[in-house]
Amino acid sequence: MGDSLNRKLGQLRTETASEKERRELLALFHREELEYDVKMELYRQLDKMPNGSWENEKGKQGFERFWKKIETPGTSGKNSKIIPLRHWFAAAAILLVGLLIGNLIQRSDFESISEPVYYTSKAPKGSISEMILPDGTIIFLNSGSEIKYKSDMNDKTREVYLTGEAWFDVQKSQDIPFLVHTAQYAVRVLGTEFNVKAYADDQEVVTTLEKGSIQIQSTKNFMLKQDLQLVPGEQLVYHKTNKTLQIKQVKPGLFSSWKDNKLIFINMNLGELITLLERKYGVEITVQDTRLLNHHYDGTIKNETIIEVLDILQATLPINYSIKDQEVIITKK
Repeated sequence: MGDSLNRKLGQLRTETASEKERRELLALFHREELEYDVKMELYRQLDKMPNGSWENEKGKQGFERFWKKIETPGTSGKNSKIIPLRHWFAAAAILLVGLLIGNLIQRSDFESISEPVYYTSKAPKGSISEMILPDGTIIFLNSGSEIKYKSDMNDKTREVYLTGEAWFDVQKSQDIPFLVHTAQYAVRVLGTEFNVKAYADDQEVVTTLEKGSIQIQSTKNFMLKQDLQLVPGEQLVYHKTNKTLQIKQVKPGLFSSWKDNKLIFINMNLGELITLLERKYGVEITVQDTRLLNHHYDGTIKNETIIEVLDILQATLPINYSIKDQEVIITKK
């Protein structure tokens, strides 16, 4: 590890680092290619900081989630070791946020960091990823989703750019709004919990509000006469084909259950269900008779394997399935 990194960490430990240097350290920690031993050094330096007014429960929770992931045996060839978490402070909360758990870690050069820095976090197909942004906002990314954000979230606005589906628990700030940009519209919020589904290949963009209040704003691709305000229990559906909006009352938990590794579907046609299964399990499913796509199904998927789910569908719908070269083929009975 370079002298520059050690110097910066030392300045952080003695609380002599400038704001610019703190942001650079944050950027370094966010680098996907950062190697395990660099993170270990960062933790060792943070652990030397004194107790006091630095405690932050949300930062602690995020830190614990992070260490549970990198303690996995075999990470970067290092032995797994559980580290006692003794000192909690805002520095740890700030430095540990925004890391998409599960990325492979390689070596990074501190001097290569430039400002402003944007990060892109992804959830691979067949998986769900959790992350915490520099402002403390918690995000769950659904399978095949991607989010882009700026490292410095202490500006006039906090902005992220979403492709796919994500659930947000936004850290409240009366002075700095939080904006979620999709290709169709933007969601503005000060602090709340909501779900945005904006996959590029879906025919709809769906925003569901659980708590708080959000505004739907225009983008260059879709102009509104005025911003739309949603209250908890409301869902906004944007139809891409005819560029129309629909607001309806829903049970929000049905649309964010995926973050708890659970899918709940009510009167869902087989075509929509197949899309969910492909994303959840990272598989490719082909239906040879398109008339089957109109069959509807109610159910809940928790910890079942893809084979178990297919067996249930085969037993309840007029379908058969086979697997060939990692592709699931569905035919009519």
